[in-house]
Amino acid sequence: MRNGSILVTTVIILVIVSVLGISVFFAFNQYRENVGLTAQRLEATYRASNILSLGVACLKKHFGFSGMEINWSTGSVTWFDDFRKRVLLQSDGDAWENVFSLLDTEKYYNLSSDIDFSTEASKLGFSNFEAVAIPFENNPFFALLVVRAQVGKAVVYKYAVLSSDFLNKYAYFTEKETRPDGDKIYFITQDIIDGPFRSNDVIHVEGKPLFKGSVEFKDIDIDLEAGEGPRYENPPPKYLTDEDIQKYNIEKIKDYYAREIERIAKPASEVVLSSEPVGIELPSAMIVEEKEGWYWWGEYQWRYYYKKQLEPVYIIEFNAPRGNSGNDYLIKVKYKEIYREYLSNNRKDWYFIQESEGREVNLFHIKPKPNSDQYHLVLQGEEARRLLDLDRNEYDIYFNGVIKTDSDVYLRNASSQENQENIKPMFVDGRYTIVANNIYIEDHIIYNDYREILEEIADKEGIKGNSDQKVAQVLIRKLDKNGNIEEDYSELLKNHESDDFLNLVAYKNVVITDKKPNMKIFASIYAFTGSFYVKDYDRGDPVGELTIFGSLAQYVRGAVGTFTSAWWSKDRKPVVLTGYRKNYIYDWRILKGFSVFGTPTVPKESNILNVREVY
Repeated sequence: MRNGSILVTTVIILVIVSVLGISVFFAFNQYRENVGLTAQRLEATYRASNILSLGVACLKKHFGFSGMEINWSTGSVTWFDDFRKRVLLQSDGDAWENVFSLLDTEKYYNLSSDIDFSTEASKLGFSNFEAVAIPFENNPFFALLVVRAQVGKAVVYKYAVLSSDFLNKYAYFTEKETRPDGDKIYFITQDIIDGPFRSNDVIHVEGKPLFKGSVEFKDIDIDLEAGEGPRYENPPPKYLTDEDIQKYNIEKIKDYYAREIERIAKPASEVVLSSEPVGIELPSAMIVEEKEGWYWWGEYQWRYYYKKQLEPVYIIEFNAPRGNSGNDYLIKVKYKEIYREYLSNNRKDWYFIQESEGREVNLFHIKPKPNSDQYHLVLQGEEARRLLDLDRNEYDIYFNGVIKTDSDVYLRNASSQENQENIKPMFVDGRYTIVANNIYIEDHIIYNDYREILEEIADKEGIKGNSDQKVAQVLIRKLDKNGNIEEDYSELLKNHESDDFLNLVAYKNVVITDKKPNMKIFASIYAFTGSFYVKDYDRGDPVGELTIFGSLAQYVRGAVGTFTSAWWSKDRKPVVLTGYRKNYIYDWRILKGFSVFGTPTVPKESNILNVREVY
């Protein structure tokens, strides 16, 4: 072999070895960097997770009935665009795009300015992080909390949507399951609770009711002779501790609510002057006659004081305007004259004598005002002006949807009452909160945006009649002769988009007074010191399905029907004898950023709706 050939071969080998060596070096270096970056990312994730938890804890004190009460800084967060880009690249980016569109990114709150937060973060020894809260635009009840943590080159964002801790985050909530007289009310085989369930008491079960959401209770009493017990579609139920129960004590929530609702509901004389949205507080009493005199008791002469009061009971009707000039209101309010007479010997302690009833008098209605954020308030004459202390019949007002009174309220469709055979549901168009002593429901209450869906279901089931009749008759969950679900249309309701909403808040009871077949109530219902129940629930024949689309919270569980164990059947399946079977469907919009003024909340607590991480 020639010397030149050996040299060339040697050079080639050296080049190959060098290239391989360099490749191995870079590959190893890249591996080392990747390992280092992974370690840094894990450390940044650990920090971000802990800081987020700390941020949630420190922000709780700012949440309450009116949302977040906080001093926001003006300006934008420097790294927000980078955070947003990373989030939108994730598989659920489209959903978060919608969240970002709701934010007011020109405001923020730096948690480092919170002494409690800074102190705890320092104790944990964390550095190189930022934590900010960003409010939702025109929605004080929600905020986005974002934590940015950096370790070396690794940047991790941990973020969560927080809201006021609304009581209606539960589809079903009770403080007590057993009536004061000792009667137990049961969940039975045909009952379906489709949403988060909570009871601060021992629940009673006969048969196999279906719980489709999370379940929390103090304990459970199962009649095993009547079936296998409840069916759970989610993880096993959570048993509540005494601490858990005290945190969500409905009596404390009621006391807090009673104080806070006064801030956003004012007498009509103040409403018409307000430059910000406010609710209307209806008068609860007005003295119409007053006198004093003397009477003899044996040898003694005593002074007496007498007064006669108008203590109106209100009748509210919801309506979906259809362009008809005589029917274009959103909500109409009437009152029934209830006169009560009292005596006293010191003007402090009054003793009731007697009561008499008078007429039903139109008070006012509220109309939409086109191309405006105001509403049109129309009074119905001199008596209405006198009761509301106003001097005109028409006003443009800023209205937050709250109507409050210390009196009782009846929810009634006037057209339905005029003709008992003509069942006409009320259709809620907008967002409202009705607050009263007791609330009595006489007709179906349905969100206007769901009307077409209910008509479609009726057509599928071959139900005949006009639109109102179809909507009233339709079943959401149709059962076969054995009590099993044959058709289930609940998903159509849960997946539908709407901006209609209703809170029915009673300091005492919410009562269905007229057992319409297959009754439907679209609302969040609260009975703070009483119950939700059906009048004469234990009389007559079964009247089908009671659907609540929304939520239900009550102090003592009320009855909506009666049942018996079918001794003649092999499995002793419970059978409804009177009243309704329950079909409670949670309105998931509540946990998707939907809020309404006047919704009961837990003070100084927040609800975590979503938690995510991105790097």
